[in-house]
This record gives sequence, structure tokens and C-alpha cells, in this order.
Amino acid sequence: MFQLIMYLLFFFSIIITVHCVINNFHLKSEINQLEKELDIIIHENLRHRILVKPYSHTQNLCFQINELCALYQNDILSFKKSEKKYKNLMVNLSHDVRTPLASMIGHLELLTDSLNNISLDNYSSLEVISRKALELTNFIEMLFQWTKLDANEEKLTLSTFDIAEQSRIIISKWITSFEKNNIEYSFSIPEKKYLCILDATAYQRILDNIFKNILNHSHATKLHFSITQSATYVSISIEDNGIGIDTKEQSFIFERLYRCDISQNNKGNGLGLSIAKELTEKMHGTISVESIPNTYTKFLISFPLQN
Repeated sequence: MFQLIMYLLFFFSIIITVHCVINNFHLKSEINQLEKELDIIIHENLRHRILVKPYSHTQNLCFQINELCALYQNDILSFKKSEKKYKNLMVNLSHDVRTPLASMIGHLELLTDSLNNISLDNYSSLEVISRKALELTNFIEMLFQWTKLDANEEKLTLSTFDIAEQSRIIISKWITSFEKNNIEYSFSIPEKKYLCILDATAYQRILDNIFKNILNHSHATKLHFSITQSATYVSISIEDNGIGIDTKEQSFIFERLYRCDISQNNKGNGLGLSIAKELTEKMHGTISVESIPNTYTKFLISFPLQN
């Protein structure tokens, strides 16, 4: 009798052990499968859902994960819709504002030119209005460019052109502004072709924004523009001898809406260099800055040469 009881206990212990081993094996298998399903959701498809098997050990956990994914997906969709509405609003607002501004500036210029007997005070007031309207126009134009880039609606027309010749054309349009601001300029552009695949308008905007930044903020008296070539890249250097950029500011200089000088006299809007960076990167180039305060600032741009 005692032996029979011992045999039964031994038999039950074996059954329990086998049952635990089987359950442990199934649990590990379910967890491994759950990890694979979660990897799909995280890295491939947020709409993917975990198939819940009846009487599985992870059944409740799978239900909770599926519910969490559904809530998260709805939040993302709502965010994307509101983000798209915001970007469309900014693009439309920029367009609607700059059209009447352009008309207003045109009429102000006509009015200023036609009034020969206007008093000095009134003429000064007209000049202030005209200057402020131009500043507002420049800001709206920058805002329009930025919102188009941010909404990924900026379509670049890439083609092969000589970046050296294109640089000469752009610089020639700035000579009057340099002279008006008493900036001594010099250029070092080799008499050879540097063929790059770029958007000509975008490249001009990059240089325009950097030149504007120098005129508005650097207090420079000298500016040097140069082009050099490496094995696979062409590099553009724009250096001035102005007040420079503090070391702690340099890492933020290309961020949107970032301004080193936040005084009321600051003419910038914190968009110009950000736009220059985004356009450069869209054309597979790089842009950086190096500066020593009260000594110099150098903007360095590089683009791959056409194979």
C-alpha cells in the first residue's frame, strides 16, 4: 500500500513537471512571437495588429498592446492633419500678405519720386514707411520660403551648371550693396568650370541669405569669396572680418528662428541661414560656420562635383 502511494506521487510529480515544462515552452514561444510582432509595429507598420490566439498565456497582453497601438495611431493621424492644416495656412498667409505689400511698395516709390516740393519731415516719414515696408516684405518672403520647405512643397529643378560662372553672376548683383555699406570685397574664382548638379535659383538664395546676414549683422569692412576644388567636391568660402559669432552660438546658427542678436535694432528674422542650410542639404551639399569673435566669420559650403 505504501509503495502504491509512492508510485502515484512519483507519477503525479512527473506529470506536473512535464506540464510545467510544456507550459514554459509555450510561454517562451509566445513571447518570442510577440517580440517579432512588436518589431513589425515599431519599425514597419503601425497599423499592424497582433493576432490573439484563444487560451494563450499572453492573450490579455496582446489585447492591451493592440488597443494602445490603435490609440497611438489615431493621435498620429490627428497630429498630421493639424500639421498639414497649419503648413497650408502659413503658405496661404504668406502669399496673401506679400501681394498687397508689393503693390504698396510700388505706390510708395511712385509717391516718393513724384513729390518734389514735399517738406523734409514728410519726405523722411515716407522714407521710413518705405523702408519698413521693404523689411516686412523681406520677412514675408523668408516666411514663404520657409513654410514651403517645411511642408516639403519646394520642388527643385536640378540640372548641370558651372557653379563658378553662376557665382560670378550672383556676386555682381551684390557689388552695389557692398559698396553702399563700405565693405571692401575681393573674390578668388578660378577661370575654369566646376560642374555641379544643382538648382540655380536655390543656389542663388543660399548666397543671397548669407550676404544678407553679413550686411545686417557682421559690421564687417572686408569680405572675401573663394572657390576651391577637391577630388570630388567643390567648396565655397565666404569670409568677413566682422564682430564674429560667439562659440556657444555657433552650433545654433542654422536653427530656425534662432537669432544671436535679440535687440530691437536686429534686422534679422532667424530664417535666412536656416533656409540656406535646408536648400544646401536638399542638393546633397553641406554648410558650416567657423568664427572667432571680433576677428572673422567664415561660411563654408560644399557640393559634389558631377561625375
